[in-house]
Amino acid sequence: MCTFWIGDKIMETKLELEHYKRTKIIATYGPATDSIETLEKMIDKGANVFRINSSHLESPDQIKPIVDLIQQAASNQNRFVGILLDLQGLKIRTHVFKDGQIELRDHEEVDITTEEVEGHDGLISIKYPYLLSDIQEGDPIYLDDGKVKLQVITKDDHHVKAVVMEGGKLSNYKGVNLPVTPIRLSPFTERDQAYASEAARLGVDYIAMSFVATGDDVAQMKRFLAELKSNTRVIAKVERQLAVDNIRDIIQEADAVMVARGDLGVEIGVENVPRIQKMIITEGSRWLKPVIVATQMLETMIQQRTATRAEVSDVANAIYDRCDGVMLSGETAVGIDPINAVRVMKNIAYASDNHLNQMKQNNPYVPPVFNVHSVPVSICQSADRIAEDHKAKAIMVFTSSGNTSLITSKLNPVIPIIAATDEASICRQMALYRGVYPLLMNKSFKDIMRWRDMISVAIECAKNESLLVPGDILVITAGIPIGISNGTNSIRVLTVL
Repeated sequence: MCTFWIGDKIMETKLELEHYKRTKIIATYGPATDSIETLEKMIDKGANVFRINSSHLESPDQIKPIVDLIQQAASNQNRFVGILLDLQGLKIRTHVFKDGQIELRDHEEVDITTEEVEGHDGLISIKYPYLLSDIQEGDPIYLDDGKVKLQVITKDDHHVKAVVMEGGKLSNYKGVNLPVTPIRLSPFTERDQAYASEAARLGVDYIAMSFVATGDDVAQMKRFLAELKSNTRVIAKVERQLAVDNIRDIIQEADAVMVARGDLGVEIGVENVPRIQKMIITEGSRWLKPVIVATQMLETMIQQRTATRAEVSDVANAIYDRCDGVMLSGETAVGIDPINAVRVMKNIAYASDNHLNQMKQNNPYVPPVFNVHSVPVSICQSADRIAEDHKAKAIMVFTSSGNTSLITSKLNPVIPIIAATDEASICRQMALYRGVYPLLMNKSFKDIMRWRDMISVAIECAKNESLLVPGDILVITAGIPIGISNGTNSIRVLTVL
């Protein structure tokens, strides 16, 4: 058995060291992380999932070398690390301008066309073929991440006339946001389909769908993956007003949700982002879905090695709301010290997670409210209470799909969750779940006949991994018969021998 020191506290097992933080960290791959040594150090410092931004790739063929590099780094560190491919989605942009840019002044009127012509003072070309038919009088149009804001006055068959509400300079190919206008084109573009197909072939664990507006958008992508016989999970990125309006349908359809605060802030107003973020985390927990909070979490660490107090508070507040993961974007993709960015994020998570545990232990227990009611949910709720009452070292769950570990995670136990499974792909997917330590068993569920044998195999694996030591009390949940997905129906309490 190894003994570790963190601060003035002795950490007696690898399990306790791993759960130095419970909130998971998603780190974005990029030029700053393009070496196996850097990736290994990021994993060692606390990165649990790596995001690949497909917007910065020239073809789907570029995915495989990155996946191979991440998987090799994870293997070298003897860790299960998830991989997330973030799709570009349908991004509406302006066309070019005659002199490269124009300046829009408050209260002036401009014409908008969908014809691909050079824009100039008084004329903007937007590359969305259905704009003239879909947009309505009074609808807002936001340009260049919301720096320029227009409002539609009138329209005809050829042009839209709008008034400038907030002016500024506008250059070529800037992004266009239409907060209240339904977009007729699917957010799952042909480009996205090519990248998703390759990701599914490679066994990438998660694919994030951009600019989702409805639950049907997510269902379209899930059908696409089902036809490929892929087990890749779908993350719905919430970054449109329409997505907020349809959030319950989206959460129920998706496997996980990301609060993508960049475009979301443009569409709903930055002052509304904290409220919507809290609402999405709450709704996600009620429907037993992981929630990631993303964008500008430690933004200053792209250029410097320390975070601001405001950034630290921002990350901590997301954790206090009990999100599952916090994401680093440019901080690790192009930042000056991606390893340090992960370390800082880990330290924030450690302090916040520990305080959450203290509050749960010191205050009357109020169980979470779920919108999902099932035998596995009831079993996991009981296991959580038993574990606290008996001061268990860990809750061990057996899972063939990852569902039981996710339910247990959403109960926010003060002790770690060891999630035992016989599938490496499930281990990688569970790397996103808050407070969960994935454990790959060295025997398949189908080769184990008795529950007691399954427990013995898992405990031996956990001891070999230095997760458990003799004398540890375990609360165990499992399904009988063995190996049936969502079949959790039993609890057992035992002491590790």
